[in-house]
Amino acid sequence: MNDGSTDDSGAVLEAWAAGKPVKVIHQEASGGPSRPRNVGLDHATGTYVFFVDADDALGPEALERLVALAEKNSSDVVLAKLIGVGRRVPRQVFAKTVDKADLSKGDVYYTLMPFKLFRRSMLEEHGLRFPEHMRISEDQHFVARAYLHSEVISILGDYDCYYVVQRGDEGNITANGLDLETVLEQADEMVELVTGMTEPGPLRDHLIGRHVRVELVRRFDRRFLDEDAATRRELVKLARPYAEKWISPAIKDAMEVHEKLISHCLREGLTDELTSVVEWQLAGRPGKAIVRDGRLYASPPFPAPDSPLHTELCDITSEVLAVSPRRRVDRLAWHGTVLELAGYAYLDQIDTDDLSTEIVLRHARSGKEVAVTAEQVPSPHLAVARGKETYDYGRACFRAQVDLATADGGKPLPKGDWHLSLRCTAHGLTARGALGTALGGKVSRRGDEHALSLSGAEKRLHTARVGPRDGELVLRLKPAPSAVSAYAISFGWKAARAVRARINW
Repeated sequence: MNDGSTDDSGAVLEAWAAGKPVKVIHQEASGGPSRPRNVGLDHATGTYVFFVDADDALGPEALERLVALAEKNSSDVVLAKLIGVGRRVPRQVFAKTVDKADLSKGDVYYTLMPFKLFRRSMLEEHGLRFPEHMRISEDQHFVARAYLHSEVISILGDYDCYYVVQRGDEGNITANGLDLETVLEQADEMVELVTGMTEPGPLRDHLIGRHVRVELVRRFDRRFLDEDAATRRELVKLARPYAEKWISPAIKDAMEVHEKLISHCLREGLTDELTSVVEWQLAGRPGKAIVRDGRLYASPPFPAPDSPLHTELCDITSEVLAVSPRRRVDRLAWHGTVLELAGYAYLDQIDTDDLSTEIVLRHARSGKEVAVTAEQVPSPHLAVARGKETYDYGRACFRAQVDLATADGGKPLPKGDWHLSLRCTAHGLTARGALGTALGGKVSRRGDEHALSLSGAEKRLHTARVGPRDGELVLRLKPAPSAVSAYAISFGWKAARAVRARINW
């Protein structure tokens, strides 16, 4: 496609296409990417189409791999892993290859650039083309409709497919920035599009929430603070009707605390309060979290901590407990029938003055749980800085002894696989975390077997193995096949033969 080039690009294209089954199209300069892409779609004949900007580059095997994934899953759209060259690109969505992605969750809808593989029959069935009237967001309009018409969306995350290159003159329209009014007007078209193509519910909320975050909330950042007071008031006045129109209670509930605060200030037209909230967010959210009635709250400069609005907007309980307990196991050792564990564990942003820690064992087959209370050990060295605040986790260290001979209410622990986790409780808040990925550097991952004698009806030897498996720390307890082999595991075969005569099954 030669879109009105002023150099010799047209001649270069014709020379390259000579003798190949390729058609070169020449047209007057359109002033944007939509018209050339649409003309290309009108002339396309293949099973799939892929859009490449002139600045960018494809990985050598990109198209081959994208088509293979599409054929495997009957995909209508396949996201190509992006690599930024001098510019930022989405990364989390490409963490792994996904055969069938869920549009109502995760970051798929946050990637609305057109650098994807599209099944052409799907595009033609629904008459999908790039809107030529839009100065920006034409990519979003096309890709969003393609997503919503797709039966299967896949993600190729294990190959560097598409290199998004920052132009040397920074001449692309989005790099130079646009006024907020244009951004909001065209984002409003996207919200109208999503509303018209979806039913009320989680999918619609997730999609509109993306536009709220990206085109509205995130615009109020350092650039907003750099404006004078009068301009800030005008920006808030401009954004207010869009905040009122777009942000439903469900969308607000899914936001992080600073997003909720910015959204509230925009909806209410609170310029000074918004300024203080943005300053607070950029400063790393200074101020210690507040524990109140079994919930945890952030400490922004607005609203007042004793106000109902603070309770409504500043609850960070789920956010904090999702990353709690912070934990590590530094010691894992056997003493007869006792498994000893030591390390540290605490709830993020919560003081440890009343912290209690338990080792919880869950039987893999029956789901039965056994909890063993750990001893809290003074840890005056353990302090963690968050922004300008420092939390003192002075009782975070623990030491626990799990006696397999008495752990089950005074009885031996039943045989089988037991998953070990940590449960921490402080100030009325509780969180639990697996231990398989929390083993310190000096803890063996081998899971060597250990022989032990458990009393009970059978009065026989058992073997126990503790080690990480799929993120879990698993204790496997089983009867030993014989006394000799059980002792041989712990002491070697010479010692086992010496005690053979003393063991009576």
